[in-house]
Amino acid sequence: MQNVTLIGIDLGKHSFHVHCQGKHGNVLLRKSFLAINLCVFSHLVRLQPW
Repeated sequence: MQNVTLIGIDLGKHSFHVHCQGKHGNVLLRKSFLAINLCVFSHLVRLQPW
């Protein structure tokens, strides 16, 4: 996955919607996760420093 600068998470009762953006505001990922899968995903993402 490309370097991610911004991560937005919409918290729901049963699922979480994730939106990742790159340095120039381009969308890198839009996906829905269950709670356990979100934990795994968070360990795989590399945040790029500002």
